[in-house]
Amino acid sequence: MSRLLHTSDWHLGATLYRHSRQEDFDAVLAEIVAIAQESEPDLIVHSGDLFHSSRPAARDLMRAMRTLDKLAAVAPTVVLAGNHDSSAYFEFLNHVSGPSRGRGLFFVDQFRPGHDGGVFTFDARDGEQRMRMRLAVMPFVHPNHFWQRSSASGTTSADYVQGMRELQEELMQALHDGYDPGRDILLFAAHVFVAGAEPSHSERAVDTDAAFATAPGDLPVVSYAALGHIHAPQAVPGVPFAARYAGSPLQMDFGEANDTKSVVIVDADPGRPVRILPRRLTGGRRLACFTGPLDELRSTAAQYEGTFLKAAITGEDDDALLSHKVADIVPGAILIDAAPVREAAVGTVLDATPAEEPDLPDAFRAYLAGEGLSDAAAQSTATAFACLLSELDDETPSPAPAEELLRAALEHTWTETP
Repeated sequence: MSRLLHTSDWHLGATLYRHSRQEDFDAVLAEIVAIAQESEPDLIVHSGDLFHSSRPAARDLMRAMRTLDKLAAVAPTVVLAGNHDSSAYFEFLNHVSGPSRGRGLFFVDQFRPGHDGGVFTFDARDGEQRMRMRLAVMPFVHPNHFWQRSSASGTTSADYVQGMRELQEELMQALHDGYDPGRDILLFAAHVFVAGAEPSHSERAVDTDAAFATAPGDLPVVSYAALGHIHAPQAVPGVPFAARYAGSPLQMDFGEANDTKSVVIVDADPGRPVRILPRRLTGGRRLACFTGPLDELRSTAAQYEGTFLKAAITGEDDDALLSHKVADIVPGAILIDAAPVREAAVGTVLDATPAEEPDLPDAFRAYLAGEGLSDAAAQSTATAFACLLSELDDETPSPAPAEELLRAALEHTWTETP
């Protein structure tokens, strides 16, 4: 039997309403290391979004490397770049800490064909039985990857879906080259949004656009697909084999307040269905929401100790003392917000629940609607804004069709035949 440990979406450097979460990260990462040491996997996979920003702070780099070094001491550890990560940083980390340094760490900075770094092979430790774990890897692939000079309109969602399908087919072919069904276990790791998965709404809305989703049937057929990008741990419906999002190890926003976080342990034998063993994570402070009168909060205050708390109070006026009243009742909580419950205003634009923090595109859409734009115009403008926002963390130049057409004309100048 071989064993895989799957974790994902650490988002090191993320804050919660400007509150630091460094203590929470330290607690949950130590828990992940302890699980790895106890379970003794043959391979560890991190399926992307190691960092929350493409330019992580030095302390977050150190936190990541200290943890990954401990994991690599247990088993080879493969880390994919997610949409929040910098491919340049990953290339650097692979150079200074990758396999050439003999440290058992593998940073996958960008998509590579199967025969050029897109497939890894690892031996599994199982007594006399010699098994191999063959892992195809697909870090986050930006739509610009598929833009062609011949296209004057940029990349459409159909171009992206078709391009992703072709990349995954190529990886599947590479996985099967030299495949021994009595010895090999085929695995796939990807940072991708698969249709049917349920986002937690702490992901960027532009990255969970259904038009750009990968169809479940397009995933390579393997024993287990280790997926990253969606923060709620879940199996992916519609996939005829085991495919799971490990999810984020911490509750990233109040929309995840009821999520149970975990890592995934996968036991696999050649030719047999895998056994999935989620291991619950309890490190880090919980996010909690309360709705009700102050008297009810007072009677249940103990359950909110040590949490990040959002309180919606009924029967109270909106005054400066409300936050102080809540803080006095639950002094051990970090109070994110305390506000009276109000009737919803007619024509409210935002459709998020009180437990969710709207992202910038949603807030911008609300602003545009408040300025008198029609729903259609506000939505169209906000979508364009979200696309521009996603470019800030991507290092692939945005397509500029006019510039490319001009460059092509200069490279292939017409000359008159004498």
